[in-house]
Amino acid sequence: MAAIKGAIPGAHGTVRGGELVCTLTLQPTPVSRNYTVRIVYRHRRRPRVTVTDPPLALHPDATALPHVYPDGDLCLHLPGEWREHMFLSETILPWTSAWLLHYELWLVLGRWTGSGNEHAVPSLANRIR
Repeated sequence: MAAIKGAIPGAHGTVRGGELVCTLTLQPTPVSRNYTVRIVYRHRRRPRVTVTDPPLALHPDATALPHVYPDGDLCLHLPGEWREHMFLSETILPWTSAWLLHYELWLVLGRWTGSGNEHAVPSLANRIR
């Protein structure tokens, strides 16, 4: 949590029962909106990142958000790219900011400008949060 607070002083969170739950605000560019992001991390599992505010919208031609897992978590890296010895502040935070930037571009362009693999379409309940 200290490393996250070092990167994002306004971040707040707790560690309970071996699980970190952290909430912070990210703004991918100076002209971007602010996004409230929730990170949940338990050792030996992938960090789970969701945008809690504002609700993510769909491009008019889309039926689902790109690069999200079926449960709505953001897909930030390829399998094996993130490892548990890595600091969330040096990986997950900048990757989340990059995801948000690509999301904003996707809203305008209708195509994903970032890298990565497509996922199965999330259920209707998870398409927009």
